[in-house]
Amino acid sequence: MQPTTYRRVAAAGASFWLLKILVTSVGDVSGDGMSLALHLGYARSLAAAALVAALLLLAKLRGGRWRPWLYWLLVLATSTLGTELSDALSHAWGWGNANTTLVLAAGLVAMLIGWHGSRGIPHADVLLARRDEAFYWGAAVLANALGSVLGDVLGDRLGWGPAASTGLFAAVLALLWLLRRTTRADSRWLYWAAWTCSRIPL
Repeated sequence: MQPTTYRRVAAAGASFWLLKILVTSVGDVSGDGMSLALHLGYARSLAAAALVAALLLLAKLRGGRWRPWLYWLLVLATSTLGTELSDALSHAWGWGNANTTLVLAAGLVAMLIGWHGSRGIPHADVLLARRDEAFYWGAAVLANALGSVLGDVLGDRLGWGPAASTGLFAAVLALLWLLRRTTRADSRWLYWAAWTCSRIPL
């Protein structure tokens, strides 16, 4: 029997990335709000974000037809979870921003290599088998966490403000777009690099 496939996201054009930046930035603020403003702490905020993301992923896996609102809720949930994961590693567990960056980058690369080796990474706008969802959203959490801690590195370690950090991420996104249009670089890897940097560091 052929695996069930279904649409998961529209083609990754300019409107997609604009919405991704906005939703991810809201997720970053939501993560900080839970752990700091609501005084839940990093551990409880991480657990709460993981539970919400797991419930939304379960709902998405159980549904067969394309629901854009559910996809974007999962993007929001994984960005919140990514923020809590990076904060827990770097602050609560004392790894620091530098070590957390290295661990999350290695984790993302390992996730993508494992996905490529076991099933092959599909392109961003093709039908996706249900079993690919675990890889996709696992990579999303790690990429969001990596982007979050990179923002902390720019702000805390290097002293860059939000404007300068956002400018750097925008420049990286522009470079990735240029590579996509002018080279034969694999668009699937460029997609996940762009996923990591598509945010406003706050």
